[in-house]
Amino acid sequence: MAVKKTNQKEKADTLPMLKTVEQMSKVSGIGENKLRDLMEKRELEFIQNGNRRLIADVAIWDWYERTKVTAGREIE
Repeated sequence: MAVKKTNQKEKADTLPMLKTVEQMSKVSGIGENKLRDLMEKRELEFIQNGNRRLIADVAIWDWYERTKVTAGREIE
């Protein structure tokens, strides 16, 4: 039986749509504890699948858009 070799581009194209906290932390650069805290406070959308919480990329971008501080604006 032949084993198909995959390259990095093929692996990148097959990333899951929903990611675990650990996976999303690596992709987004946001720490696992921060992601869990945001989910606990209901500031970040997620799907509960048994004991696992799965996060979509769009949920991170939605949170980013709601909490970002634009350039040139004073922080009070």
